[in-house]
Amino acid sequence: MKRTCFIFLLFLLSLILDAASLKVSPGGFLVQNISPGKTYNLQETSRIKLSIFNDDTSTHTYALSVQKPSSVGNWEKGYLEIPDPAWCWFSPNDISIGPQQVGYGNLFFKIPDKEIYYNQRWVATIGILGKQERGIGFGLGIYVRVQIETEPKDESSAPPDGPIGIGPSLASFDNIVPGETYSQIVTIFNNESEKSSFNITSLSKYPDIKPSTYLTSSYEQIPDPTWISLEKEKLTIDPQASKILAIKISIPKQGEFSDKKFEEILFVEPEKGRPGFIRVRITTAKEVSQQP
Repeated sequence: MKRTCFIFLLFLLSLILDAASLKVSPGGFLVQNISPGKTYNLQETSRIKLSIFNDDTSTHTYALSVQKPSSVGNWEKGYLEIPDPAWCWFSPNDISIGPQQVGYGNLFFKIPDKEIYYNQRWVATIGILGKQERGIGFGLGIYVRVQIETEPKDESSAPPDGPIGIGPSLASFDNIVPGETYSQIVTIFNNESEKSSFNITSLSKYPDIKPSTYLTSSYEQIPDPTWISLEKEKLTIDPQASKILAIKISIPKQGEFSDKKFEEILFVEPEKGRPGFIRVRITTAKEVSQQP
């Protein structure tokens, strides 16, 4: 499968979060194509800074930490908690910021170099918490969720980690011609000890979910989800087994759909437990002018 590779892609989910005199930007973000075994510095790799604004009239020190999202609330559909928050860290993990000043958190990522950690979707939560000063608890804090997607991989020596394995996690249709039909296959693994059925449902069927939470920067949601067809919308898979899901794409032969970048999310929803998802990415070819 031909695949466009991004070393590291960050998409701002919201501009800013604030708690009284403490503000943080971005208010959440998505990092993609993280290769297991490599160390990433958020600021150096993406040129995006985790900015911390102290709008108070006094200097304050903030503790920066990474934890599982369940420790502070819910998280996005289709993602699991990061198995070990220590795979993400700040250096330094404390930062002092003067009054009406801004400081920057230096966030790092390193996923262990194991085959099972390709094709993963995780969430980690960043905590920015005011530290106790002169015996007085400062008390302000903000939590920012980070959606982490590891490098997609077509073939692996072991099923992807987690209750549901998906390989590859990205179905990429590159430079396709409107009016033609294209297909790819994705393998769904049931890594649990019980037989289970999985419904395949598009993001478009969830009007309460903001597409911007999932879409890669510069991509728009596919205008019509019926352009994507599945051989089966429900798979029943034995324990520790897998099945193939065929995905077909057919975009109408109209000039307005040439030279476009679309995405759709296909949730893989088990009978019990949290779902996973397949990211479907489409780029269409430029329209060829007809010579008289």
